[in-house]
Amino acid sequence: MGLSSRLTQNGFLLFTVFYLIAGIGNIIILSTNGFNPPHVALIALLSLISAIGIYRLEKWSLWLVVGLLFIVTTYASFMLNFHLEESAINQGSVNWVVVLTWTIYLVLTWVATIYVAAKRGELK
Repeated sequence: MGLSSRLTQNGFLLFTVFYLIAGIGNIIILSTNGFNPPHVALIALLSLISAIGIYRLEKWSLWLVVGLLFIVTTYASFMLNFHLEESAINQGSVNWVVVLTWTIYLVLTWVATIYVAAKRGELK
C-alpha cells in the first residue's frame, strides 16, 4: 500500500469518526432536550448513515455528505446565532465552549464534504 493510498484511507477514516461523533452528539442533544426539536433526529440518522457509507467507501455516501452540508450549515448557523444573540441579551455571558463547538462542527462539515467530493473517484 502506497503513501497516497494510506493517506486517503486515513482521511476517510477520520471523517468516518467525525460523522459518527456528530451523529452521537446529535442524539445526546436530542435526548437532553426531551426529543425536541425532531429534525435533530434526522440529522443524527443521516450522520450515522454517512459514517457507515464513508467507512465502506460507498458511492452513495457522497450524496449524503453533500446533503448534510446544506442541512448542517443551516442548523449550525442558527444554533451559533441563537447562542451569540442570547449572550447579548444576558449582558455578555457567552458560553464560548458551546460557540466553539458549533463552529468546529460547521467547519469540519465543510472540510469533510470537500474531502469526500475531491476523493469521489476512490468510492466504490
